[in-house]
Amino acid sequence: MPVTSLNHYLIVSKNLERSKKFYQTVLGLELADRPDFGFPGYWLKTGDNICVHLASQDPNKVRDQFLLKKHPKGTNGSGSVDHIAFLAQDPEAVRDRIRQNKVEMHVRSFPDAKLFQIFLKDPDSVTIELNFLGEAVDVKKFQGKNSLTLDRKADPRKTR
Repeated sequence: MPVTSLNHYLIVSKNLERSKKFYQTVLGLELADRPDFGFPGYWLKTGDNICVHLASQDPNKVRDQFLLKKHPKGTNGSGSVDHIAFLAQDPEAVRDRIRQNKVEMHVRSFPDAKLFQIFLKDPDSVTIELNFLGEAVDVKKFQGKNSLTLDRKADPRKTR
């Protein structure tokens, strides 16, 4: 049976409420219905797709039977995962939302590939990558407080 798509990822959170607020207010995800698994947590979605699961790193006998056996106290930062990437739209609106929440971001532009990216960290230091496909963005609009621009010009040696 081949893998057909990513279903979700689980963040082991040091502060469950703070992480839920970040994913809702900074990334615009919505709270989804979650069954009672016998331990605290949240599911978050974009549209109809549940993509982020949050669980507290606080010990829980029910949860610890199934999850976090290797890391009962959680992990620090992204652990073995380098980053989580989302497709996104409307880079200026996303930038404004990130700035309103006073979250540091780094941007990178690949004009030749029509790809614009924003990188930020969630409250548990997990790196989040936002990809804007088909976007040629003026990176100057993203410069300023709490942002770093990593602009890469088109390579004239590349051919398509």
